[in-house]
Amino acid sequence: MPISKKNPDLKNYLETLLSSGDLAELADQPEETLRMGGGMDEGPAGADDERAKAHAAVEKLARGQDLDREEAFLIEAIIVPDKRPAIVVTNDAYNVQHKDWVHFNTNETIRRHILKTLPTAGRIELPDHPYLPYGGTGFLVADDLIMTNRHVAELFATGLGERGLAFRPGQTAGIDYKQEAGSTESAFAKITGIRMIHPHWDMALLQLEGAPDGVEPLLLSMQEPEDLEGREITLIGYPAFDPRNDAAVQNRVFKGIYDVKRLLPGFLKSRREILSYGDRVNSVTHDASSLGGASGSLVLDVITGDIVALHFAGRYKDANFAVPTYELSRDDKVVGAGLEFGEDALSNIEDPNPWLSDWRQADGTAESATVALSQDNSGSAIQAPVQTGGPGGSSRWTIPITIDIQVGAASMASSQASAAIPAGQPLAAPAVERMVEPKHDDDYTNRPGYDPSFIGLDVPVPKVTDLDRVSKLDDGSNLLKYYHFSIIMDKFRRMPLVTAANVDTRKSSLKPEPGRKYNRKALNGFTSDNDREKWFADPRIPGDHQLPDRFFNKDRKAFDKGHVVRRNAVVWGRTYEEVQLANGDTFHSTNCTPQVKGFNRSREGGEWGQLENHIFKQAKTEKLCVLAGPVLKAEDPIFTGVDDDGVTKVRIPQSYWKVAVANAEGELQAFAFQLEQDLSDVAFEFQLTQKWKARQISLKDLEKVLAVVKFDKVLHAADQAGTGAGEAVCADAGIG
Repeated sequence: MPISKKNPDLKNYLETLLSSGDLAELADQPEETLRMGGGMDEGPAGADDERAKAHAAVEKLARGQDLDREEAFLIEAIIVPDKRPAIVVTNDAYNVQHKDWVHFNTNETIRRHILKTLPTAGRIELPDHPYLPYGGTGFLVADDLIMTNRHVAELFATGLGERGLAFRPGQTAGIDYKQEAGSTESAFAKITGIRMIHPHWDMALLQLEGAPDGVEPLLLSMQEPEDLEGREITLIGYPAFDPRNDAAVQNRVFKGIYDVKRLLPGFLKSRREILSYGDRVNSVTHDASSLGGASGSLVLDVITGDIVALHFAGRYKDANFAVPTYELSRDDKVVGAGLEFGEDALSNIEDPNPWLSDWRQADGTAESATVALSQDNSGSAIQAPVQTGGPGGSSRWTIPITIDIQVGAASMASSQASAAIPAGQPLAAPAVERMVEPKHDDDYTNRPGYDPSFIGLDVPVPKVTDLDRVSKLDDGSNLLKYYHFSIIMDKFRRMPLVTAANVDTRKSSLKPEPGRKYNRKALNGFTSDNDREKWFADPRIPGDHQLPDRFFNKDRKAFDKGHVVRRNAVVWGRTYEEVQLANGDTFHSTNCTPQVKGFNRSREGGEWGQLENHIFKQAKTEKLCVLAGPVLKAEDPIFTGVDDDGVTKVRIPQSYWKVAVANAEGELQAFAFQLEQDLSDVAFEFQLTQKWKARQISLKDLEKVLAVVKFDKVLHAADQAGTGAGEAVCADAGIG
């Protein structure tokens, strides 16, 4: 079966691996020169016949003829790895058999540089991670520092910049400099801290308990990548099986041996932009073989012995991407960490830190800034970096998200059957949506707010320990009171930091006046089927402390308008008016966060909106106190959108928390949960989950996650994590 649609990509990629750039060069080579790459054996029985078929397939490709699946497979499994082998490292040594790379054995300078570098590279071990035994590669850049990717570090660490960095609760990490094929030897060193997670580049520095004996930190190049294009390089890393790529091809190339140290030779290529953590970064490319696990690999200039880049991503049959060390040498924060750049790294640099605004944002020192729009080569809008925030700052990151997302507004397609229109009668104008604020109370002195004693036992609002980040009312208080709930706002992130709600499911409270309509349209006070809910600001705090409705209407259909306090959880009262005003209060901008649909809509399969129902069932009660909010982290991905003042950047929460508290026969029971989602847009070499995952969490661990939110001691005493009641709720909700 021809696969001509795939041929151009394969042909183009092969040509990038050839010095002449012409596939005819490879087609004209005698077939006996082809070898299985990797410095391993000559291949299984029948390998010679397969090489002959692969050579014939290359000739067809050079002539522009279609390939069948077997021919394409043979090119990918034999020709490509033959050009860019994956060489096994054993006892910090190697042996290259391929004719194109045998000079790595014989050239004394190259061999000396490689042998000196091999012991500095190790595998990032994750002893306590729930499903990943290791996260990638790291290498020694100072006596007590290793460098790896930011996306590797984030598997076990939280934070961004230099401040507030920490291990995730329950996580540890280390580096093993061995993990070689056919060996059980280990050279493990503990990672004791997180020194830096770069706010622009996919780079992190990890604190080490000490360098291996006799191993010296690597020298990082200050040469501009443009001057190094075409240089021979090698990656040193730990390729893992990558489920996104053809399993048969990988098994042929790597002989089924993964997760061990390898030498991956190739050439440094041109600069190229790629979207990384929301910024278009001007990375350098290379054509060495790489798979998942190679993330964090060093890129060695084999002639100079310097590290020229940090590998962070790859696209199969396209290119591999790396952070140029030249760019890191321009950053005074990186230089100040004590890395070995070999000379005064900032002596000839006019701008010693072009990412200063990113650093200020990450470390909570930015106050404000603006953003400009530019165009990429395809004509689509690209957002330039901007700052709008302080601690935990508000800003942007990828998104458009790489998962299936859409806005929550209903389709305007007509539900009526078409009918014939008499000749000469004009067509009716299409119905126009009308944005209307749901009915609400304009007198804010009447709001009772959250009642801590609502369930008969005291359930205090959590305390915020960093009041500088909290929005305050004119009287100096920070609790925004509404009907049946209260909110503490993070003025930098423009989202709730804490919400506290009273939930009542008694029928007498849900429909206190029989004969009245309690559907959403009626409670909103809408008079037309074309009315749409318009969120509105709370006048008690500054407008720039809230995300306006315009942000969600101009978000390129990226998010739902997500209630943090569930609308139907607080829509109750003693009178119809109270129910209606409670409904209206939930549409304040202060109660809104950008949420992907799998989180916000229980009908999409997410259990987040149903947890309260399971807790009602377990506790056998009709009233709850529910504490909730987004987890606002400095490293949250950033979305560039529009607010009432123009272009803005907003960090999108990657996880949310909820604590439901019940009165169980005179005793408090508190059930805490966290829901997490990766929103990363980088072409990471690990296939990250794209589903929301809920898990029960202890209040002690939740406090570590939230950092600035503390729960009252009575709730800690009532925590059901790890108890039979907690396990029953998880089982009922289908939470692992």
